[in-house]
Amino acid sequence: MRDINTRDGFPTKIFLIYIFFYAGQAMYNTYLNLFLVNKAFSMTAIGAIQSVSTVALVLIQPVWGIISDKSKSKNQIIGFLCLVVAAVCMLFYAFNLFLWFAFCIMMFTVFFFPTMTLQDNYALEFLEKSRWDFGHVRLGGTLGYAFCAMLVGFIIGNSYGNIFWIMSIFFLVTGFMYFTLPRIEGHRKKHEKVKYAVLLKDKPLLCMLVFSILYYMGISFYFQFYPVYYTAQLGASSQMVGVLSFVAALSEVPFFWYAYKIEKKFGIEKVMMFAGIATSLRWFLLFFVTDPYLILAINLLSGCGYVGFSYCLIKYINDTVPKSMRATAQSFNAILSTIFSRIIFAPLGGVLSDRFGVKNILAVSGAIMLAGVIFFGLTFKKAGIKKQEMDIKA
Repeated sequence: MRDINTRDGFPTKIFLIYIFFYAGQAMYNTYLNLFLVNKAFSMTAIGAIQSVSTVALVLIQPVWGIISDKSKSKNQIIGFLCLVVAAVCMLFYAFNLFLWFAFCIMMFTVFFFPTMTLQDNYALEFLEKSRWDFGHVRLGGTLGYAFCAMLVGFIIGNSYGNIFWIMSIFFLVTGFMYFTLPRIEGHRKKHEKVKYAVLLKDKPLLCMLVFSILYYMGISFYFQFYPVYYTAQLGASSQMVGVLSFVAALSEVPFFWYAYKIEKKFGIEKVMMFAGIATSLRWFLLFFVTDPYLILAINLLSGCGYVGFSYCLIKYINDTVPKSMRATAQSFNAILSTIFSRIIFAPLGGVLSDRFGVKNILAVSGAIMLAGVIFFGLTFKKAGIKKQEMDIKA
């Protein structure tokens, strides 16, 4: 494997990759459901499509983690997936049918979401022994997401179907850029036996995963249904939806840049509990506030919540899990949060939104998140002590 950390210059190419990749995701997260609503999809139908798509993802995502851990070039695997996603985006234009859109969403889900975890794993390994932290390059994703979500809203107006060809360009560029990066091999040997039970025995990791699942249940619901509520019931324009995503993403900038220092100073427990409290407050405020401009300010709470959960989990896995299982463990983390947030809560959230309204479900999400903070505070420290005792005995 090529030595990739002999230089201390800022990893500009990976930073740019994150910009392009998350610019594509911004359009999907922000405008897909508005596109579907324009096609006469109900909230219930949207939730059902997301749920079915995620079932297929859960079956396939572990395979990509294993392939990455065994591969001769992790970046080429990621590049291939990005090119497939670019092609899938163009498939949305083939037919104007309910089942066809459902099929395209399933294909996008199956190939896009594994790419997110695999590229984080690649970036972490690329940056080992470097003076640059993962948060520094992941910041590129935040900037790409923020500016693209806002600018595209002004460019496309209410013509939401235009997002797919723009997304395709972003993912095409991302895919080709991955083929130009230094090669990183997977650490798992061909006939190496891997004990997956090691992940289940890591009690602190399990506590973090459960807490993270509760977070992603709420955030998944927000991404799928709040833009529709924001426009249909609060009277916001598509441009305002873009600004909403811009503000939420931009709030992540200081947290990603200083993530390493924040985590080192306060520790995982305090950072994740603070993230949970901020997220709970965000959902409760969105229940009470109906002014579209005040809602923009409330979404500044997004940064500490999202970065607190995602950074701590990704770093913990990279620092504690054996090298031969890192990509697999990242996929395991993604699968668990996906099962609960998209397979279980997406269809349920869609049905409940049609019946009780989006803002009421956000209040429930706030209560669930607050319960998660209490659970995490009571269990994480004890789990860490037990892990240390087991490590000493081993």
